[in-house]
Amino acid sequence: RKGATMRRVCAWCRAEMGMVAGSSHSHDIVSHGICERCVDNLTFQTGVPLQQYLDSIPVPVLALDSNIIIQAVNAKGCEILGKERREVVQHLSGNVFECAHARLPEGCGRTVHCSGCAIRRSVIRTYETGEPLALVPATLSRSAPHAPCAVELTITTIKAGNVVYLRVDRLEQEVLPAQRHDIP
Repeated sequence: RKGATMRRVCAWCRAEMGMVAGSSHSHDIVSHGICERCVDNLTFQTGVPLQQYLDSIPVPVLALDSNIIIQAVNAKGCEILGKERREVVQHLSGNVFECAHARLPEGCGRTVHCSGCAIRRSVIRTYETGEPLALVPATLSRSAPHAPCAVELTITTIKAGNVVYLRVDRLEQEVLPAQRHDIP
């Protein structure tokens, strides 16, 4: 299909930004960019404290450094994580998201499971290449006090300066059925 188009949506606030040219395989594909309002917010941040800037964003956002340590989180991020800012800032992402593998003796980022972590891989890729990633699916296991659970996330990353902003597009927790230990 010559002249195919696809929808363009802001990767941060999800505002519609019109249509853009696409490939012949682009039907129903969405292109992500950044709208003027969000660009203005990014520009605005140069004279505003990071926390004030983040809190102006109406979706959950965390700012991470190259070591996957959270440098800042907005109010929506605290809300979706169910944590206070002090429980998030200066902590590794696996600890904040309560990943079961982060609780292993090796800790977040050093277990055999960490190389497959979509959050870690996305943040590192965006940090190293500057390439934003949109709507990346991620799954992590949590060892809850009464029952293990799986957390399904969808994340978007974008680099600005020395941090990668990670937007949590979706976070759903599912309690896994308890294993039966009946004696036959």
